[in-house]
Amino acid sequence: MKGMGLTKVQAAALAAIAMLAVAAACILPSNYFGPSRQGQGQPPQAPVVVRDILGRNVTLPSKVERVVAIGPGMLRLVCYLNATNLLVGVEEIETRWGFAGRDYAMAQGERFKSLPVVGPGGPGKPPAPELIIAARPDVVIMSRTYCDFYNPDRLQREVNATLIVMDYGPAGYLDVEAISKALTTLGRVLNREERARQLVDFIKNVCKDLNDRTRDVSPRPKVYVGAVSYKGAQPFASTQSPFPPLALLNTPSIADRYARTSGFVILDFEAIIDEQPDVIFIDESNLQTVKQDFAKDPNKYLRLNAFREGRIYGTLPYNYYHTNIAVALADAYYMGKVLYPDRFEGVDAGKRADEIFQVFLGRPLYRDYAEAFGGFKRLSELFKVP
Repeated sequence: MKGMGLTKVQAAALAAIAMLAVAAACILPSNYFGPSRQGQGQPPQAPVVVRDILGRNVTLPSKVERVVAIGPGMLRLVCYLNATNLLVGVEEIETRWGFAGRDYAMAQGERFKSLPVVGPGGPGKPPAPELIIAARPDVVIMSRTYCDFYNPDRLQREVNATLIVMDYGPAGYLDVEAISKALTTLGRVLNREERARQLVDFIKNVCKDLNDRTRDVSPRPKVYVGAVSYKGAQPFASTQSPFPPLALLNTPSIADRYARTSGFVILDFEAIIDEQPDVIFIDESNLQTVKQDFAKDPNKYLRLNAFREGRIYGTLPYNYYHTNIAVALADAYYMGKVLYPDRFEGVDAGKRADEIFQVFLGRPLYRDYAEAFGGFKRLSELFKVP
């Protein structure tokens, strides 16, 4: 039948089309026509395994896109690592307590309000598996303190999500090695490894700067830090030994002579009088408590030369649902400026605090802290007999 056969021109055209199809197949991606049963021609990636604070080897999901952080300090680390976009829930206390005093909440707290609750949070409160399940996280970051209430392997099974247990040292302290390990590990978990390196380097550089400024100072003043917070409001005689910002300045507290172990301690008021510290700092979270006690018996306080002569200064509270690392570093610069003005010449403590907040949380917070607590200042006008 006429027309059924191919002319030479038609045959040549068909051959050209076939050659173009072969060439296209060579340049198109291997998965263009659908996924390959051989893993798209790529060798499978080895699973990422990290070791948590308990020594558990934890295999991470191939993608970590949904995260919850429960227990003291864990949400703070997620915020420090710029990973709040991964959060799918927060503990109730993160909004119920308000934001003032927790550096990460002061910077990011408004975002927390829109997230589901994944547990009560707070001292002595166990996790809530049913609420965590509802948030459908890929990874749960749990404070080691919660292990007192819940076995982590059991919780991992119950919520059907990867669970990693972390900590960064005792609450209220600056364990640089523990902080570095926690940030490095979570940087890997949250795909923020470069961010973790930046923070660790910054912390170490700050510690080196403070040490270089103060390591050879002699003589050193006698210092007392009073009204240090510990599980709520505390009186003037409450303190901590060693006191981390002072330790960064190579400076002891008078409390170090009386404390049998490191940690929170309440001194006998007479012991403070006997020591006669040259300089007194007061944790401003308890400033009202001290003012009220002073009003009841000013003569007791005026037996201290530092009170009579106005050598009393306020520091920002840095211990609230674990250590506010950024605040503790900022306090160290202010205390250094007060104690060793020649070694901190040119340092503006408020500006330096904002530089530190900017690195950790992406925004200045000193003004917010000053409005909430008072800021870095001399307190002598508050302690005068009417």
